[in-house]
Amino acid sequence: MLNGGLEILKTADLREPLASLTLPHLRIYGYLDGLVPRKIVPLLDEQWPQSEALIVAKAAHAPFISHPNEFCAAITTLSQRLV
Repeated sequence: MLNGGLEILKTADLREPLASLTLPHLRIYGYLDGLVPRKIVPLLDEQWPQSEALIVAKAAHAPFISHPNEFCAAITTLSQRLV
């Protein structure tokens, strides 16, 4: 199952479909992520101006697992601003 998921990641490019989103959204990255490098953040900031980015220090690819408090706080903050 993991191998199948990794194969999808090799070919999936969601940049165009995500560009059509009009709702605010939050992109959360891990500073140490080897799969999605943080250097992509400024490029996606330009492509998706309706979104916000958060880079979690000392986190890799799954900050929702390694840093759940920071992850949840960021989502809570965005949610509160939207209501």
